[in-house]
Amino acid sequence: MPGPLDLRRIDRLVRRSNAELHTAITDFVDGGHRHVGAMLRSAVAPDAIVQRFLDELQLMQDYVGTSYRVSQVSCAGLAALQRGRGRHFADLGVQCAFVLPRNAAAWAINAVQAQPRDGAYQLFSIFDESVPQKNLSTALLADHVIVPPRTPLRLTGLRIMGGRAALGPGRPRIIAHFASADPACGIPYDLYNDERGA
Repeated sequence: MPGPLDLRRIDRLVRRSNAELHTAITDFVDGGHRHVGAMLRSAVAPDAIVQRFLDELQLMQDYVGTSYRVSQVSCAGLAALQRGRGRHFADLGVQCAFVLPRNAAAWAINAVQAQPRDGAYQLFSIFDESVPQKNLSTALLADHVIVPPRTPLRLTGLRIMGGRAALGPGRPRIIAHFASADPACGIPYDLYNDERGA
């Protein structure tokens, strides 16, 4: 159960959100995120659904603050993260995140069960207040924010923790802290695949 401080933060987010006024955004929140994310990450020209989402995303209110995301990262992506602080990354897709860490974890459990990836590691991303983000707060997901496509990120910290599983040690969990990066600092690496040109 969120405490009083968390409830105040969510209340501010809800009051400032205009997400429910835009159908492409509500469709994204209600389940369209997989289609949008897959198409953006494939780097093909967006279809009408994705283009409408991108157009409406520009109309969303900004969110300034820390947010949390739990996703899956490939072995190559983990290797890229391990190569050092200060490195620049980007994601061709949108990165769904949450103001409350517990909600990011709950979202991730559902996503992993829906689309598990063989050999993937759990990546816990923490975006600081310098990272550009949009407020996608709706009745369904009150503390939902996103990092827009191709947002340049700078890795400021990385921790790898041993995983726990019911029958012994599980896969490690990666905790990565990100700040905004200067786009002029060169071509970033794809956050998930360690490929230049994102």
